[in-house]
Formats: sequence, C-alpha cells, structure tokens
Amino acid sequence: MGSFAPRGTGNFNFQSLLGGATTITGWLVGGVGVDWLSTPNYGASDGLHAVDLGYYDAGAGSMAISVPTVIGATYALSFDAAAVPGFPSYHNAGTVSAGSFTAAFAPGYSPLNDFEGQVFEAQQFSFVATSAHTTLTFAASVADTSYGPVIDNVSISLSALPVPEPAVAWLWLAGLAAMPALRRLSARRQRADNAA
Repeated sequence: MGSFAPRGTGNFNFQSLLGGATTITGWLVGGVGVDWLSTPNYGASDGLHAVDLGYYDAGAGSMAISVPTVIGATYALSFDAAAVPGFPSYHNAGTVSAGSFTAAFAPGYSPLNDFEGQVFEAQQFSFVATSAHTTLTFAASVADTSYGPVIDNVSISLSALPVPEPAVAWLWLAGLAAMPALRRLSARRQRADNAA
C-alpha cells in the first residue's frame, strides 16, 4: 500500500505531482500537490520511493487512498515519517486521518542537506472503522510549505473485530441454551423410530 510504487517505471530524483494526480498506484494527490521522491538521490524507508507532502513550488499537499474496512473493527495504522534535510532541516508537521479519526505527527530530525540520509521515524496509531470503505489521508499542516514532512511505508492491519451488539449476543446465548433440549428431542424421536 504505502511504498508509493509507480504505475510505470522511470529514473528520476523527484517528480512534482499536482493535486488530482493518480500517478502513484492507488493514491490520489490533493491540495497544491506533492513531491514524489526516488532513491538513490532521496532516501526511502521501504522500497524506492517516498512522498514529500510539501509541493516544490510552495504549497501544502495531501495523499489519499480508500481501503475496505469492517464497520466497528479496530485497525492498526503505521507509517514512517522524516523531516526534510534542508539547510536548516525542515521540521514541518503533518496530519493523518482515517474516517472520523485524525492525529498530528511531526518527525524531528534529518541531517543537514543529506537527502539520501533522511531519518525516518516510525509512527503508530489505531482507529475504529465507521464504514465499509475508509479514506486514509496524509496532509502537510503548513499551508505555504515547500518541504515535508516526508512519508513512506504506510500499512493498515486489522487488530480487533467489532464486539457483537447486546441483542445479538443474547440471541447467540439463547441458541446455546436451547441445544440440550434439541438433543433430548432428537433422542426421543430416535427411540420412537426404533420402537416402530
């Protein structure tokens, strides 16, 4: 999901993508746009690519993807984030949202001007799905930013299924309670059939 693989292939240092672009498989670019980074000139925490949520020509961008979810289930969300290693290093913050869940993140450090050595920090959150499809969105927090934060290695996994509603639970228990009576009835019928 979150290694930002391309639809095609190509060698580039980075590619600026305007809002509305669907160049990165499964993802929709929003806001002003984003910078799609590529190794070896820019570091990535997983695979060959990462995404800078600040657009090169100064403006906050976002990345969104829709994923199937189970209503009421709890999901673990993880990703890596890095500060842009400019001069000085840029520490721009971002937000991540999934349905009604929203959280802020702010990677702390990357070495000055070492774009290959961006320092990625693991980020972990959880959310409860409220619909059959959940839109996961990452966005830069600073409106006029050109730099970061950089994200990579996005993952969502199911951590807990929804708890049954009380009425459903009572029906389930009632069904269990009725099992002995059903067995006795079946045994009587069997004896009657044998006697006949």
